[in-house]
Amino acid sequence: MDDQLQDAALLGAILNTAVDAIVTIDERGVILHVNRAFGRLFGFTAEEVVGQNISMLMPEPDRSSHDGYLRQYMQTGKAAIIGIGRQVLGQRKNGTLIPVDLAVSEVKIGEKTLFAGIMRDMTERKQSESDLRSAQQKLIQSERLAAIGQMVTGLAHESRNALQRSRACLDMLSLDLESAPEQHDLVRRSRSALVELQTLYEEVRNYAAPIQLERSKQSIERLCNEVWGNLADQWRSMRVQLVLRCNPCPDVNCDKHRIGQVIRNLFENSLSVAPADSKIFVDCRLIASANDAEPQVEIRVSDQGPGLDSTQRARIFEPFYTTKTKGTGLGMAICQRIVEAHGGRIFIAESKKDVEPVEATGATIVLELPID
Repeated sequence: MDDQLQDAALLGAILNTAVDAIVTIDERGVILHVNRAFGRLFGFTAEEVVGQNISMLMPEPDRSSHDGYLRQYMQTGKAAIIGIGRQVLGQRKNGTLIPVDLAVSEVKIGEKTLFAGIMRDMTERKQSESDLRSAQQKLIQSERLAAIGQMVTGLAHESRNALQRSRACLDMLSLDLESAPEQHDLVRRSRSALVELQTLYEEVRNYAAPIQLERSKQSIERLCNEVWGNLADQWRSMRVQLVLRCNPCPDVNCDKHRIGQVIRNLFENSLSVAPADSKIFVDCRLIASANDAEPQVEIRVSDQGPGLDSTQRARIFEPFYTTKTKGTGLGMAICQRIVEAHGGRIFIAESKKDVEPVEATGATIVLELPID
């Protein structure tokens, strides 16, 4: 008897030190024993599960079908999982589902048939596989963008001369047609179409081409004022005012042209939806980074337009997505690439409680840029 007690104690110690969850059930599916790792995996105590049917750990439709599978095996001996193993979904005590690698073995003790199941949490492995697939997709996307960038760069270069010659001819023709207003208007519209075509080439090229940064110390406040001044033709007629409030912030080590391009795009988007006599707000402040490794400058660009609906919020950084009648829909995707190339991030303020100032009733786009 002492030997049996010692053997049972030794077996219990081995089971309870196992990393994987272990459970034994009888031929009816009733749980007989679980180890400590089982509790960590599923959140149940031994007292809560012993005597219960193993199907309580399964989501539907497996929960309703499990006893039938077990009866079929006992009658036919044909195994679906036993001795084979596979990945299944388990259900924790709180109702959440987890991917589980399950191996089941059959144990004969006298006339009794028992089953032992060993379960391993596959959540981290699934996440790693997902991360790997995501990285592979990004690599493929980068390779495709590089190929597109090379093609469009060559196309833009070859077409530039032809477009410039066409515009020069239109300029000369415009001089000869000053006395013919209808024909003169056709020339003007043709010239405008050529400008739009060149702009489209440049947008696609900027999105696909590798980003090379030329960093220097820049004042965000000064950069915003410069960009706003270059957009005077757009905001003067609408009487839109820029409210620029920068708390004392250090200069940012960034590419002036690239970050200026981001700010310009945000200003143009706000101006396209801003009502007359409204305001666009820019608020800058110094914040801590996520890992406290380096302080960052936060730049919030807000307007008093209609805001973004759920679809726009979900797709705003998606390439070629646009709600405008003109353009490629690459503006915000290019902005995201530029900001991320600087080691920062760009995103939409999640809710009105995250939006400052309170006068900003429309959309709020947030930029976070590392100082160095």
